Amino acid sequence: MIIVLTAQADSKSVASALQGLGLWTRALVGAATPVILEVESHSASVSPAVIEAIEGVAEVRQRKSAHPRVDRQAPTFTLTLRHGPALELGDGTTLVAGPCAVESPDQIDETAALVASAGCRLLRGGAFKPRTSPYSFQGEGLQALDWLDAAAEKHGLGVVTEAMSELHVTEVAAVADIVQIGSRNMQNYALLAAVGRTGKVVLLKRARGASVEEWLSAGEHLLVHGAPYVIFCERGIAGANTELRNDLDVGSIALLHHIHGHFVAVDPSHGAGRRDLILPLAQSGAAAGAQMVLVEVHPQPAEARSDGPQALLPEQLRELAKRLGIAPAAVAGNGQPYTSRFPEFYKKSMEQRQQTLASTLGLSAETQRYLQTGGLDMDVADHMTENVISTFALPLSVALNFRVNGRDHVVPMVVEEPSVVAAASNAARMVRATGGFRGDATASVMTAQVQLDGVLGVDGAAETLRQRRDEIIALANQAIPRMVARGGGCVDVDVRVLDRDSGLLVLHLYVDVGDAMGANVVDTVAENVAPAVQRWVGGSVGLRILSNLPLRRLVHIECDVGEEFLGGADLADGIARASRFAEMDPFRASTHNKGILNGIDAVAVALGQDWRAIEAGAHAYAGLGSDYRPLSVWRRTETGLHGSMELPLAIGTVGGSTQAHPGVRAAMELVRIDGARQLAVLMAAAGLASNLAALRALAGEGIQQGHMRLHARKAESAAHVVLTVHKGAA
Repeated sequence: MIIVLTAQADSKSVASALQGLGLWTRALVGAATPVILEVESHSASVSPAVIEAIEGVAEVRQRKSAHPRVDRQAPTFTLTLRHGPALELGDGTTLVAGPCAVESPDQIDETAALVASAGCRLLRGGAFKPRTSPYSFQGEGLQALDWLDAAAEKHGLGVVTEAMSELHVTEVAAVADIVQIGSRNMQNYALLAAVGRTGKVVLLKRARGASVEEWLSAGEHLLVHGAPYVIFCERGIAGANTELRNDLDVGSIALLHHIHGHFVAVDPSHGAGRRDLILPLAQSGAAAGAQMVLVEVHPQPAEARSDGPQALLPEQLRELAKRLGIAPAAVAGNGQPYTSRFPEFYKKSMEQRQQTLASTLGLSAETQRYLQTGGLDMDVADHMTENVISTFALPLSVALNFRVNGRDHVVPMVVEEPSVVAAASNAARMVRATGGFRGDATASVMTAQVQLDGVLGVDGAAETLRQRRDEIIALANQAIPRMVARGGGCVDVDVRVLDRDSGLLVLHLYVDVGDAMGANVVDTVAENVAPAVQRWVGGSVGLRILSNLPLRRLVHIECDVGEEFLGGADLADGIARASRFAEMDPFRASTHNKGILNGIDAVAVALGQDWRAIEAGAHAYAGLGSDYRPLSVWRRTETGLHGSMELPLAIGTVGGSTQAHPGVRAAMELVRIDGARQLAVLMAAAGLASNLAALRALAGEGIQQGHMRLHARKAESAAHVVLTVHKGAA
């Protein structure tokens, strides 16, 4: 780009203003008046109109690019793979791994299995090897392509392999999803033309002595001859450091990605030439902007026939994938039936727990990535609520051993109190021995209220509304056609006279909201119905909103537990007495119910539910009638205890945070439920389990002993964090 200044312009002032836009310039030598500034190629992309608005700029002229097709390449590309689903290049980091050379069918098959298990989607491997010495291993040639193709097909991987000669381009293209051009051939224009004509995506490695401009021009050759997309791969340039094979040019990665807007790859294996530096160099390349990382890996690097010293060990590949946020592959069930029973799960490391769940549940790559990193993207957070300044993390745990209606469930919980997860898991283990929890939930019917004040003849008005029931239902359903189409909608109405003297009347609308929590749906219904109701009975319209006491959306849960699992007959007797205490005393009942909600709330937070609405409904239900009462009751049986509980539970599996928050999506995958009603039963089971654990502790050693053991662990963790921070500050 050329910028011509006015005769009166202060060239230094203009250059400074341009620099503020990310444009670096130099005055053309020999130019007198007007001054002409040339924009350097590594500058930012800025509209000519913005530049022309700067005082002192007379004209902006565009210089013709030497690589216009490269300049127009999008930063993302959908790569269709021969063996496996399409791969979105640019959507996260793509890890490509494999041996330097394909040595035998067994070697490439073993490596492909390793590559696939680490979470990679693309397998690299050379059939033809350019070697400096004519006496070095040159590759197994065409038969290696067959071995590579068979291994890729068996393990569902795409293939990246190099074309060295025009003689073999057709055979390489038949196997490769991405054809590689090695650094030695970056400017072999006849080969570039032949590879371009195959119509394959090309990975173009930079020559050791090539400038970025020469590299981009080589890419233009490929695109001119028909390549649909070129991936520019930095693999190191000639440098002064004799301890490394090459100097990895991280600056050029940043330039191509952030300034030129290209999808860039990095090959730290050839950049370093030694395996002990590959992981940090891969991370530095990714941090600079590389969205594809190529590494060499070998089951037995010491036995590799080519580049063994720079081939990663299998465990190093898995560690690199973890650092790059790539989840290891998991096969659903791993040959084992799905279960929530994992003895001594708490003794495993966090990584081992993640791997256990991934292999047993067959977790998706997205969920595995979330479990490895946690957190919430700031843009997502900013769209979830108002005045966002940051995010706040809590532990995501799993309660184990749950069997509900004959089906196992791993139960996600988000809670800062360690005893909640441990207690629920332990109680579920006791209940599991006698068959697990049994429960059911009514249809997901929420209640909306329309308030009318000052209604004359309020009893007659109430009867009028009862007579117009069908009309009211029709009006309600007009407001929510999509819910009606899904099988939901308004199913009934009711009218209550609250105060005859002031003419206070309330219309209840009962709406089946399916798998949604339903707050927005029922609020819409109430607002749509209110004007017609007012025309029919008069008065003034007040509130039009849901009730958090949805008496037609109840869940019932029960279980039996043998006294031998509780710790003996005395403990079973003590739990029954504690339950009776709560039935007789609202002061005790409130704490009894808090223990239930410890479990329900932890699951609700993990699954993106409105735990505040859940608590409001539970406590209101407990307070119906003359006295506040416990939600659960435990009765002594001949063999142990029978527990039962009923409460309203308005939860959803669609809408709200269930789709927006990646942690909620991960928790939903962990819990394995089929809809809102099944989830309600499971959450109630978590509540009843928490209640049982609390009562057992109270009736036995007392709540403090178990609590304090876990609190001591938390205090120890906090002390460790403080010590670490102080060491860092020092």
